Amino acid sequence: MPVQDSGFVRSAVTFGENHLVAIHGKRSFEGQSALFTVLRLMADEKAARETPLIKTVRPELAALYGGKRASLKQYRDPVLQQKIMNLVAGREEEFLKPLDDMNEQAQRLESLEEDFAIIPRGHEWLSPVALKDGGTGGSPAPDSLDTEIVNHWEALKKALLENDPTAGGQAASALAESVIAAARARGIALPRLGLDALYHEHQPFAKSAFFYLVAALAYGAALLFGLRLIRWGGFACLSLGLIEQILGIAARWLLSGRAPLSNMYESFVFATAGMILVAIIFELASRPLLAGLGAGILGFIFMVLAHKAPIFDSAIRPLVPALQSSWLTYHVITIMLSYSAFALSFFVSVCYLLKDALGGDESRFSLIRRLLSLRTLDVLNYKIIAVGFPLLTVGIILGAVWANTAWGRPWGFDPKEMWSAITWLIYAVYLHARYFAGWKGRRAAILAIIGFGAVLFTYLGVNFLLRGLHSYVS
Repeated sequence: MPVQDSGFVRSAVTFGENHLVAIHGKRSFEGQSALFTVLRLMADEKAARETPLIKTVRPELAALYGGKRASLKQYRDPVLQQKIMNLVAGREEEFLKPLDDMNEQAQRLESLEEDFAIIPRGHEWLSPVALKDGGTGGSPAPDSLDTEIVNHWEALKKALLENDPTAGGQAASALAESVIAAARARGIALPRLGLDALYHEHQPFAKSAFFYLVAALAYGAALLFGLRLIRWGGFACLSLGLIEQILGIAARWLLSGRAPLSNMYESFVFATAGMILVAIIFELASRPLLAGLGAGILGFIFMVLAHKAPIFDSAIRPLVPALQSSWLTYHVITIMLSYSAFALSFFVSVCYLLKDALGGDESRFSLIRRLLSLRTLDVLNYKIIAVGFPLLTVGIILGAVWANTAWGRPWGFDPKEMWSAITWLIYAVYLHARYFAGWKGRRAAILAIIGFGAVLFTYLGVNFLLRGLHSYVS
């Protein structure tokens, strides 16, 4: 069934997941799917108020609410609110984010039915609640299609309250059919709802993280025991993880109608896929083993961060006006692929310095000796950076062209632009010093690590610490 959510028409499955994750932080509750849980909360006002869903985060808050989760009734209790005010007095900054997060969860829980926009009305769909309240200014009066949707929705809520699966199934089917029929009657094109539901149920990026973890373990075992078969198993898992990521990226592309590169989550996932691709190419070309091991370890870490770190929002949202350009695809793809190569270079540099510090090729540790020789690690690092640097150069040039069309100037000393130039300069110094001054080995590895530090600050630090024209990418 289609539901409008965050500016997009999505399947009810996606609506349920997006809202339960926003409220509860998880994709299910007490063994029930997100959609069932959300529907039950909308149908049963008492359950919505008394079910402990809101995460308390801080131990002091958990002690006041009597557990790690608070109910809406507890959260709105004036006595408890006064106790919280007394608790945070003089410590407002310390409690600002936890309390803001709890307040946002409570508001999302209270507005669930208001957000359930299942009545097709052009660009702005209405929820049954909004329709009863008269809708938005200038909205046409309810007609028979609207009334049919509302009646089926009330029937579904009644079945949920009475715990009647038969009546609930019939009401749910009728509701879905009436919403789709109303959309078609009003000439509203519906997206690929089956693909949308499949994308959220299959969770391709979570599966890719699993494959990367297995790949890392297999490559690690191959390094320890020298078993060729295990190594090929690691390569297979690395490839399967990349296929899952490609499927996930393609699904988001089809569902949003644009390249999935418009926010930090999407670009981070794309960069991770690019890193895996670079590693697979090096594995096929020269079989260094370390490229696959590094890609497996970093791929798993990056995908976990993408879905667990609070700075990443995985919801598919409309493009902000500043990003509505075909230059977005060209610029971000090349930049992210360069970051992919530099991430892999960082891992190789760390391995070089570790081996160098523990005795080099003649180390007394057998595992260290099994790593590629220092010379091979140094050459591999150079080759990876030699792939990433031209991509970064092209990406910066494309960004300048885009800036000229969007803002009327190719370069404006914006913090993101300046740090991109600093990153480019560090890697240019790396290549120049290596070619003309003979910088190899330890000095080259240290410089490569400094370069990746600049990459991280350009990608993450600038967005949160420095304000500029690129701040919307967060």
